Amino acid sequence: MGAVIGPKGKTKRKLEELSGCVLNIDSGEGVVEISSPNENDALKSLQVINAARAIGRGFNPEKAYQLLEMDYYLEVVDIRDYVGRSKKRLGTVRGRLIGKEGKTRHIIEDMTGCDLAIQGHTVSIISDLDGLESAKVAVSMVLGGSEHGSVYKYLEGFRRRKR
Repeated sequence: MGAVIGPKGKTKRKLEELSGCVLNIDSGEGVVEISSPNENDALKSLQVINAARAIGRGFNPEKAYQLLEMDYYLEVVDIRDYVGRSKKRLGTVRGRLIGKEGKTRHIIEDMTGCDLAIQGHTVSIISDLDGLESAKVAVSMVLGGSEHGSVYKYLEGFRRRKR
């Protein structure tokens, strides 16, 4: 909850300012209540929820604010769906996804135009619809054990199709 509030409430204020919604945060319970001036605007509330989730998942607030736009989406992938409950396997697969000095993560981000946050047992993706699907496939390939070269070839194909 602290990340959503930000230093001296800065992140919360900016989220409210950009969305037009009011956030009531109960840090003790871990609950965020969102009220919109236009009660019929459920989409705006969902966008604010996604932005708050993204911040909680480790994204820089500036990147999470993109979710308040119509064309950006958040996807959270649970690594445990691929590796089970083994902490050792979880660490290994997270390392594969990040890559040496962040190489794999940066290649996925650069080729799909997405932003990735790898935290705990989840991988979170912020992107437009095209980039989101391709990033999700690439992440799934790595988590599923595909060789990095195969993933990079898939991403090259995506980039060629996108042009």
